[in-house]
Amino acid sequence: MHKWWFSEKDNLAKHGWIFIGTRRVTSLIPRAICLPNFVSLLQIWGSWIVYAKQCIISSSYAENMEVRWYRSQFYSLVHLYRDGDNQNERQMPEYHGRTEFLRDDIANGSVALRIRHVRPSDEGQYRCFFRSSVFHEESLLELKVAGLGSAPLISVEGYQDGGIRMVCRSAGWYPEPEVLWRDPSGEPLTSLSETKPRGANGLFETQSSIIITETSNQSLSCHIRNALLNQEKESTVYIAALQTEQILTGPDRPIAASLGGEAVLSCHLSPRMSAETMEVRWFRSQYSPVVHLYCDGQDQYRQQMPEYGGRTELSKDDLTNGRVSLRIRDIRPSDDGQYTCLFQSGDSSEEALLELQVAGLGSAPGISVEGHQDRGIRVVCRSPGWYPQPEAQWRDLQGQLLPSASENISREADGLFQAEIAIVLTEESNQKVSCCVRSPRLDQERESAISIAGQCPSVPHMDGLRRCRRGQRVFIIVSPMYGPGPSRC
Repeated sequence: MHKWWFSEKDNLAKHGWIFIGTRRVTSLIPRAICLPNFVSLLQIWGSWIVYAKQCIISSSYAENMEVRWYRSQFYSLVHLYRDGDNQNERQMPEYHGRTEFLRDDIANGSVALRIRHVRPSDEGQYRCFFRSSVFHEESLLELKVAGLGSAPLISVEGYQDGGIRMVCRSAGWYPEPEVLWRDPSGEPLTSLSETKPRGANGLFETQSSIIITETSNQSLSCHIRNALLNQEKESTVYIAALQTEQILTGPDRPIAASLGGEAVLSCHLSPRMSAETMEVRWFRSQYSPVVHLYCDGQDQYRQQMPEYGGRTELSKDDLTNGRVSLRIRDIRPSDDGQYTCLFQSGDSSEEALLELQVAGLGSAPGISVEGHQDRGIRVVCRSPGWYPQPEAQWRDLQGQLLPSASENISREADGLFQAEIAIVLTEESNQKVSCCVRSPRLDQERESAISIAGQCPSVPHMDGLRRCRRGQRVFIIVSPMYGPGPSRC
């Protein structure tokens, strides 16, 4: 009479392995007592397992026997022990480095095979074959591999059939799991669709969707269960209120950008839902051509405006949450203005309007004497490289505004502005005046000043000193330059 014992499932949970063997018993078979013809083993993938094939045989036979482990073909080896050593020249490639023959108790007729890093492909039948010079025996075992996947992730995918379509996803399961939606009472809910594709690694991914309407329960959960392990993972989502309309929103104020720098334009869907399968279009005054287009899961550049070629980049890191960001590099004056962000899914679309404000400080004002005018000297202040159009003015020593003789703000070919402002200085003029050019958008300015003396000095004492005739009452123009700073204009 034979008695067999098997490890309990708690050994699998605690230690990640199963050992199957036989108790030592009295036998009427003189040569060997082997396992039953068919044994089923359960193993979590990624861990390791011990196959055990125990036979009670005469110790004079044990160490000289051949022990062969194989799958469907006798010569396609999982592991081979022969002539007192491991012989794995013919071992199947997928088992290289993963098997170990345990022979500590071989003199007593007990052998075992350990397989590490169990994979889904390891599942199935194995044969353990014993052979000596006088007899041979064989038994059949089945390995069942099982694995729990990731915790379910629930996301909002869009509007459908008068409600919101919600999707539950999880990956890394083996074998194929069961997916179920439940209400707060634990009652099952009908899913809209369900897919369970198998990945290249042999593991299963799950995707199940459900439609939530205004009459739906306030919470629901997604359960994914491994029937072989009798274990499951779940996630729950709580619904405070169902928003019946989808909204696309952007920043509530203009986005500032500096000339030559970068700008990031962002918009997002509310309620939050994935935009991975949607079309995302950024454009200016016309729907096409575009500033940037994302469609069919990738960037599309054939419709892009030439002036944005090579300067745009769409961040896709947060697409699953319905948020997109468009980066524009090497900012130019022509980038200034309004942009439309449009999301489209099927026949429905939403758009948001954003404004980009470009700004740049020009050069420090340069002051020059242009000649005589109205019994005085005409002094001109010029400063190029501004965006948008700047303000220019003359001020006295106390900061009071002085009347200009002329003012001209012109736009250059590169889109930037040049300020030119003139003043007529007489003998009665203030001893010091300054030219101030200011950017209203940045609230910053650049300033240069001139000083007025009564006689020409014998030795020039500043770089900006202009030539004059000695002994006469003249104007000495000095132009110290000041860097950008807070506006005082």
